[in-house]
Amino acid sequence: MSKLLSEWQPSESAMDLIRLNGINDEQIEKSLAYLKSQSGLVDIDDVDGYDNWNALFIMFCIKAGNQ
Repeated sequence: MSKLLSEWQPSESAMDLIRLNGINDEQIEKSLAYLKSQSGLVDIDDVDGYDNWNALFIMFCIKAGNQ
């Protein structure tokens, strides 16, 4: 799994879990675009409490979807 955000894409199992939480594909794409272009994140090691991008992205989408 890539540590660099620019090289990472969500896994199919991460996408399935996000969809199970009521997030549609359009919201997922917007969240992915935002995370990659606006977040300032580069390497997963820079994010406290997460060891992979899939886990961070799942939580990011769920929290964004609840707003």
